Amino acid sequence: EGRKQGIRIEVTKGLLSFCRPGGSQWQIDCGYFDRTAMSSRFRARSLSTFIIQARFARLSGVSLKFERKLATLSSFSDPDKNDAASEPSHRLSARSFFFDGGWSSRQSTQQVSIGRRPPLVTPPLHTSISTNSLPLIQHARVNQMRTHSSSASSAAKVFLSKDAATAPVDYPTSDRFWRLPPAIAIHLSIGSVYVYSMWTQPMSKTLGVVTEAPMDWTHSELLPVFSCAAVVLGTTTHFFGEWVERVGPRTAGMVGSACWSGALLTTAAGVESHVLPLVYLGYGALGGVGWGLLYLTPVTSAMKWFPDRRGLATGIALSAFGAGAAIAPSLIHYLIDYFSVAPTFVGDCLLTGGEASRPLVQLATLADGSQVVASASPVGEPGTPVVVATDADISRHSGQNMGAGVYQVGSGDTGVSKALASLGVLYGAIGAIGSRFMMIPHPEWSPGQESPDSKAGVDREESIAIGLPASYVTTNTRQFPLLWMSVFGNATGGLALLSSSKLMLTDIFAGLAPDIVTPSFATGYVSALGIGMALGRFSWSAASDILGRQNTYALFGLGIPIVGMAPFLCHTVADLTGGAAGGGDANVLPYLLTFYSGSALAITFYGGIFSVLPAYIADLFGQQHAGAIHGKALTAWAGSAVCGPMGLAYLRSYSYDAALTDLLRTVETHDAASFEKSFGVPSADDEAVRKLIDAKTITIEKLMELAPQGTVDPTPFLYDSTCYVAAGLMSLAALSNLAIRPLDLKAELKKVK
Repeated sequence: EGRKQGIRIEVTKGLLSFCRPGGSQWQIDCGYFDRTAMSSRFRARSLSTFIIQARFARLSGVSLKFERKLATLSSFSDPDKNDAASEPSHRLSARSFFFDGGWSSRQSTQQVSIGRRPPLVTPPLHTSISTNSLPLIQHARVNQMRTHSSSASSAAKVFLSKDAATAPVDYPTSDRFWRLPPAIAIHLSIGSVYVYSMWTQPMSKTLGVVTEAPMDWTHSELLPVFSCAAVVLGTTTHFFGEWVERVGPRTAGMVGSACWSGALLTTAAGVESHVLPLVYLGYGALGGVGWGLLYLTPVTSAMKWFPDRRGLATGIALSAFGAGAAIAPSLIHYLIDYFSVAPTFVGDCLLTGGEASRPLVQLATLADGSQVVASASPVGEPGTPVVVATDADISRHSGQNMGAGVYQVGSGDTGVSKALASLGVLYGAIGAIGSRFMMIPHPEWSPGQESPDSKAGVDREESIAIGLPASYVTTNTRQFPLLWMSVFGNATGGLALLSSSKLMLTDIFAGLAPDIVTPSFATGYVSALGIGMALGRFSWSAASDILGRQNTYALFGLGIPIVGMAPFLCHTVADLTGGAAGGGDANVLPYLLTFYSGSALAITFYGGIFSVLPAYIADLFGQQHAGAIHGKALTAWAGSAVCGPMGLAYLRSYSYDAALTDLLRTVETHDAASFEKSFGVPSADDEAVRKLIDAKTITIEKLMELAPQGTVDPTPFLYDSTCYVAAGLMSLAALSNLAIRPLDLKAELKKVK
């Protein structure tokens, strides 16, 4: 209640002080004391009226009042002895202070009597000041120490400070669940970071809009942005974990919200101006800082409120992270469609066919591999830079209903920049609101009852009270590197899927079942992965309270066959349909649902890795320094975020080039004349063909238009090597987890000392 008035009360070493942060401070110096019991009672009249009544043992009475912005300190004589002989030699000077905005004071000194020391007649009352001793007052004086700051700055410091975010020591245990909604709001705002795949496809077509233009960014250039954000996340949690503990959840949350909002706005500016370094600075750097702060703050706070149910607490908080990832795809899809502008349609060409009665656009290929409208073309303005969009390209496009053909470069808008800016404002506001109402328990608060952890490696009550320092854990225990490897291996496959989920689904199934796998269906798939991650974060963390953390991590090994068998599933579908586009939606549907449900199940394991991790750390190394250790353990996630998306980008690019080369040879053998007529260079000219490939003029989709009937589209097989590597890393993670053994905390603490 005092904090609502902007007043902080402290009792340290016989000094009772009340002050307004950023303003002035008054202290009551109580000298020559013995450690006797003190009781105090706090009663809130209203937000503008606050009264503190204090009763001291062996003292007739002292009252300290804050009422109507007026602070008064006074004392009165022994009520049982009113004769003059009872008056002591000590007298107290009283002052009155106004604290409206900045502090101002007026002195109203008067002599008041301090009565004799009567016996304690009232039992100690329950106190919001955590102390069991206060001085026997023999004299008191009030000292004013002024500082100067603006009213706005003072108000900001009040509600952002750690003191303001700390609940009273007698905070009701039954109300601790009300401390979770702010944490949920924060994680909802940051959860969209996991749906980066919703941005990569339209960002790779910023200029071409319907398909990639020569100057557009490639997936190999865009996927490392997510990895960059992950590296910065790991760096932030590693170096700023202790800072978050020191400044409190409100300051850390506000800073994180500002960084995340600024990241999306900076990324929007980079996309609009087509400057890739701005995208890395925004989403990669600022986004990583905001991600780290907004991820760490709610988790550590939730664990403090639920020391008896760590898994449940982190599961509830982190499930909101997954819920944010589930909600974001539909929101992003809607915003991109709303802000998108269709490019100018020029006409049909040889690759796209068209009506026989309509003239075709003639294209000229420039030295850099790009294409423009030829000077002799009967359709279009000569020299206009264009892209050719096939039916396969259009099926992957999210936006206006358009057909295959030739489109002018730079005449449309994907809507990405405006969608990013809108979400930057929205998520920044949600994160700031959640941070404003974050609270942590008093250091001496306890939930009242503890429940035993049947599978933990250490007694829970003991682990709450003690803990190994982070520096010792990371350098002197074998459990930490094993846990690090377990997180790294399990997370790599999940991050590879999350960073490219929409691209992966459309690459594998859009050509085989174009009527089912539409852009809207792919968006629903990304949302389903977010739902799976949210369910995994909650259910696996809650289950770990019963199963034990190590056993829960062992169950995540079920993802190994799911990931390892994915290539077999893709080849089976291709063989069944003959690899032809639209080879039978009814035949593809069972395999599509198998892939859909299997990847959703695997992503629940990924979500469980991080919701169980804080409790796993606390069980192994103790609760006291679990937040700092958690920050260091998240460097494993940063490593997996580099290896996962960047590894996928490299392996996909390698597989794409190999598939394109094979398909090129097939087209050359089948109809070299059509190839030369379509692209303006002979297929035997390797140097010229390479320029066209680098300019994205030659793609698998365009070569499939020239390939003979029955040619299998190699696109669904681009992820075979990625799946095999991910399954191997997950196997290594499972073995690392099985090798972890519980620590004897008391013995390790002796080593530390």
